[in-house]
Amino acid sequence: MNYSDNYYTRTKSYKINSSKLNESIQCDVCIVGGGLTGISTAYYLSNLDPSLKIVVLEKNKVGWGASGRNGGQLIHGYSSDTFSGQKNISKQDEKVLWDFSVDAVKEVKKNIKKHNIDCDLIEGFLRAAASNRHERSLHQYQSELEKKYNYKDSVFLNKKELNEKFRTPFYQSAVYDRMCSQIHPLNYCLGLAKEALKNQNLSIYEDVEVSSYTSDSKVQIKTSNNIIITADNLVLSCNAYIGNLSKVLRSNIMPVKTYVTALEALPDKILKEFFEKPIAISDMFFVLNYFRLNSHNNLIFGGRVSYSNVDPIDVEKSLKNIIKKIMPGLEKYESICSWSGHVAITQNRLPHIGRLDPNIIFAQGYSGHGVALTTLVGKVLAQTIHGQTAYFDLFSKITHSKFPGAGILDTPLLVLAMSYYKLRDILGLY
Repeated sequence: MNYSDNYYTRTKSYKINSSKLNESIQCDVCIVGGGLTGISTAYYLSNLDPSLKIVVLEKNKVGWGASGRNGGQLIHGYSSDTFSGQKNISKQDEKVLWDFSVDAVKEVKKNIKKHNIDCDLIEGFLRAAASNRHERSLHQYQSELEKKYNYKDSVFLNKKELNEKFRTPFYQSAVYDRMCSQIHPLNYCLGLAKEALKNQNLSIYEDVEVSSYTSDSKVQIKTSNNIIITADNLVLSCNAYIGNLSKVLRSNIMPVKTYVTALEALPDKILKEFFEKPIAISDMFFVLNYFRLNSHNNLIFGGRVSYSNVDPIDVEKSLKNIIKKIMPGLEKYESICSWSGHVAITQNRLPHIGRLDPNIIFAQGYSGHGVALTTLVGKVLAQTIHGQTAYFDLFSKITHSKFPGAGILDTPLLVLAMSYYKLRDILGLY
């Protein structure tokens, strides 16, 4: 299946020379899923051991899913700010996991610089408060960054200080982070894939659907047209699109639909009313708004979610109603396009990483924080196959709960649960 129509596919800089899978093959490592996790795993594996025969199977196109159509916010941390209830995770473990998320941002930047990937990297991020309650949470958040994690790259901004970076009637304060950034995610994914393909022992096959797999001393992966790939190791990096390939993995995530619109290039004079310079911003609502001004003067704005997969009647209008509250007047400008896609959330909003069998590992459920995490998680999966398992073992200690009735009843149950939090946002109880 070709890419969906969105801002990123319209402005992509790279094309992948993928291979055609016409016959059964053997390999050392088979990776199912050509998003950022799968591509990163392949990239780092080929660097660790160029002699390995590595195969990436992608049902659609490289970066087709959330990896290539997200909000482009390269930020540290996890969707859950706490590790409460994680009895296996010590305070020391928590600090290591936090540092991992910071290193994930740095790793993406390192790859961009090393390979000169054309993906519009811009540093600077605001986490904004729209109420006194949000502001109190921001103060606590900033205090934890400084005292608990010894993080020095962020600062709390009052309204006057916020206005020096972003002027809006909607937000009253923010935490500014100089390390967190924004990128063109599809170009980053494709750029990294092109680097991985420089290894002649690595092949990427697009338009290949995996229907099943079996595991013994070897793993046999079967495609929908009955081609067999035999591998020593299998990596499952399908995330929100795991479907029926693994019922165990599917039961631990919920695919949630998100929405984004991209406005036409806006006049400098108009942008100066709001933005001092290009920056990424998100807020603290349960159903958060996340947006960024890129170097081409496009406002890329994400918000709204659907837990039931029922789309708003008019996605563009729905998002522009929110834009009007935050940046009055910008809603009048034309959208280049609007689109949607699925992200995989876990119940605790922490990544789900582990092992299904001795030779089958997986990673999924970044819960909206995958732009940065996927790259370094891919490196961890590659290291695990190579025998270095420290980070993998740490992530595997995180306990996860299944969604009740996964794939059948989980959607209506989640809709009921999330409606409460959405109602709080609507009523202003934030």
